[in-house]
Amino acid sequence: MGRAEHILIECFFLLTLVIFSCKVSAMDKFAVITGITGIILLFISVYILITAIVRTAKRKMKIKRAVSLFVLFLIIFAFSISFIYLSLFIQTFSRYTHEERIGTVYAEETDKGINVYFVDEKRNREYTFTLTGDQWMVEGCILRWSVLLRWLGADTYYKVTRFRGRWEIAEGKGITEYEIQPQGRLWKFLLKNGESLPFIETAYGIGAYQYPGKETFYLFINDTGFILRKKG
Repeated sequence: MGRAEHILIECFFLLTLVIFSCKVSAMDKFAVITGITGIILLFISVYILITAIVRTAKRKMKIKRAVSLFVLFLIIFAFSISFIYLSLFIQTFSRYTHEERIGTVYAEETDKGINVYFVDEKRNREYTFTLTGDQWMVEGCILRWSVLLRWLGADTYYKVTRFRGRWEIAEGKGITEYEIQPQGRLWKFLLKNGESLPFIETAYGIGAYQYPGKETFYLFINDTGFILRKKG
């Protein structure tokens, strides 16, 4: 094995250590390592091909040996392309199935309304409030990056703004709401002008609602909106 191959392998192990020290998902780590492996194999295969061509042209290598190296080049090249395509597939699958847990919600029905206990795990804050209605709803805003940025791993940009009560049949009944944090000027600008800005696909309001009960719900965010999922 030549010096170039040794350097590439050392770089591979160094990058692997760096990747495993980063706070990214296991699937993302696997995608990156697979891609790096494919690129290293690609460089090795090209190096073998160039070496065989140069040494054969200078008559420092027999034709039989050159043919053997060319076959080795084809094998390593095929493996490199396979690893690179696998990495691209894993990265695409990972980005389009990514969810991030951002909080928990517990809502119980009482004579005075719906008592809601919300834990904002991203901001490390807790909220307790009462809503009127048959259901509770969490609302916010989300910004969808361009396809390229999402594929490259850009995190979802969002904001939880308020909780609101809902009635199954409104019939003019009043509702209450509780503000977690104000929408603000930035989100007002993004909602009105987001689609005209570079690297942004769109920005819009989001919401998810459920009935009060004995279950605690996890609140997740993905690249389209909120997800409520029962704990346990």
